[in-house]
Amino acid sequence: MLKKKENKLKIIVIAGPTASGKSSLAVQLAKKYNGIIINADSQQIYKELPILSSQPNNKDYKKVSHKLFNFLDFYKNFSVDQWFQLVKKEIKEAQKKNLLPIIVGGTGMYLNTLIYGLKVFPKIPVKLRDEGKKIIEKIGPKKFYDTLKARNKTCVYHINPNDKIRLLRSWEIYKVSNKSIYQINKENKIKKLDSCDFYKILIFPPRKFVYLSCKKRWDNMIKLGAIQEVKLLMKKEKELNKKNLIKTIGFKELKDFLLKKQNMNNTSELALQATRNYAKRQYTWFRNQFPANIIFKEAYGKKNQKIFLRKIQDKLLTN
Repeated sequence: MLKKKENKLKIIVIAGPTASGKSSLAVQLAKKYNGIIINADSQQIYKELPILSSQPNNKDYKKVSHKLFNFLDFYKNFSVDQWFQLVKKEIKEAQKKNLLPIIVGGTGMYLNTLIYGLKVFPKIPVKLRDEGKKIIEKIGPKKFYDTLKARNKTCVYHINPNDKIRLLRSWEIYKVSNKSIYQINKENKIKKLDSCDFYKILIFPPRKFVYLSCKKRWDNMIKLGAIQEVKLLMKKEKELNKKNLIKTIGFKELKDFLLKKQNMNNTSELALQATRNYAKRQYTWFRNQFPANIIFKEAYGKKNQKIFLRKIQDKLLTN
């Protein structure tokens, strides 16, 4: 176990765009420093999506302990707040066992909450949430927006009149607290992880390399059985009468293929384009929102394994 700094628990955070080698580096560090890997990817939490969400394989699970992967049914709601609470629990458990927590993922909202804390918002009753959905469906988002604005102008601060999700969230918060999200943000109440030192590693290779890696990964997903995975999920959706819940890239495209709306070539191109668009957003977010202690300008792999590990040892872990 690595030494603590000023009685603070050392936590490694590995971030970067999709297909940059984050998971492989996490496994190597966990093996080298008696670590435990904790997931910070919003899609890898789902049980039914091990292939499409690129979850660790059985070999990796056997090498080191992985937490918060593959534990949630696809149709269940899951918030950043819930993830934060689970991460806190896993970090405490790791501390008791003298293990190094290694948090890995590319979901900016999770990483931002982990490092800077979670803003405290009131809990929303399920009945109220359902009520809001019925109202917005009945009167439409524009009228919903105008009604909310009339009650409190700050409730619609920086919200597009057509953004149903943010409008509903703002309405729910106002109904429960009689305050807008803007007002609550100004109060600046935050839940944070106490006594933790975050050592942030960013894998930031050229986009062209990531795009090529995404193509290879997509081809491998198809070989591993991604089509069958989607077929089973479509069956579950039908049985549960639940639609449009799965946001994982590749699901919608393969679903359309199975419904004979697209041929396989078009399906692959659409999925890869969606992946490239997602990677672009990740690059922008990490460039502006993730001040790393160390940045690697190439993807992680077997060829540069020793270089990565040595730099991490020299720049981070000996401090």
